[in-house]
Amino acid sequence: MTTGLVRVLTITLILSSQISNANEIYVRQVGNDADTDIIQDGSGNKIRSLNTTSGTAVLSGNNKTTSLTQEGDNNRIGVWTSGADQTITVVQKGDGNVSAVDNHGNDNTINLDIDGDNNVTHTEIGNGGDVDNTLNVTVHGDSNNVYTEVLNGNDNAINVYIAKQDNNINRITVNGNDNTITGWQGRHEDGSIDNDETGDNDLYWIVVGNDNVLESYQTDDRGNGGQHIANYITGSDNTVKHTQRGSGDHQGFIEINGDDNNVELLQRGNNNNMFADIVLDDGHTVDVAQRHANHSSNIDLTNGGGAYNLNVSQMSTTAQSYNLTGTCTNATGCALTINQN
Repeated sequence: MTTGLVRVLTITLILSSQISNANEIYVRQVGNDADTDIIQDGSGNKIRSLNTTSGTAVLSGNNKTTSLTQEGDNNRIGVWTSGADQTITVVQKGDGNVSAVDNHGNDNTINLDIDGDNNVTHTEIGNGGDVDNTLNVTVHGDSNNVYTEVLNGNDNAINVYIAKQDNNINRITVNGNDNTITGWQGRHEDGSIDNDETGDNDLYWIVVGNDNVLESYQTDDRGNGGQHIANYITGSDNTVKHTQRGSGDHQGFIEINGDDNNVELLQRGNNNNMFADIVLDDGHTVDVAQRHANHSSNIDLTNGGGAYNLNVSQMSTTAQSYNLTGTCTNATGCALTINQN
């Protein structure tokens, strides 16, 4: 009979009895089954590691729970993780903060909660084929930049949610297969919107891989600005769904190199100009729906032998137009449906 010894380490560090500024906490934790909770209250604080060239806090091992919280302005958090079954939560409340999380491993859950304006968030998942990781990014505020990268990994779930939606930029880069990626810019979680929203949000996707599911939603219910989506996808059997709603100008650009992808683009709103530009290769199914406004669609189908199915629906009492360029070389033909009401 063999008895195993399990070692559990719990660290709680709170710097909040009074507001403290320009403090630095160095974290290097190697081992399994450890819990860490750090809270900083003030401005100009940092959480990082003293022993790495990058200066990021090191969390190496399995079955770890880590919580890092900063309240104040111009704070910095840098985290480098290695291992499996880790849960890492990063919370920043304030303006001008920067957070960076670099994850290497499998079955990890990373939660980022950012509340404030002019913040920068950068998250990376693996460069060695990491799988089954979950990343949840929630941002409340204006003029934030959110960068998310899956450098080399499969079967990961990425959810990026940006509420209040004024002048935010969301960039997502994926290299891998069977990933599920969701990007949201718009309403608060309770469905409410703000009277002073200006819109003008940007969402960029760069995806290399197969069998990925990509969904994005942009809403601008006050109609003060526009929504912009740009997608560059290389791979096959991907599912792409984009929804833009609201009363501002909407622009959607999708370029796909590969075969047998499914693309759905819905643009809906009042008193706006919508533009859809889609460039594809072989064997795709494309659905474009534009509602309640002045519509314009530009679709380029470069066909090298596979069949494609294209459905364009434009419904409005005002101007509607589309430009279609395509060559069908499939022996059984290609299906086109255009509906203007």
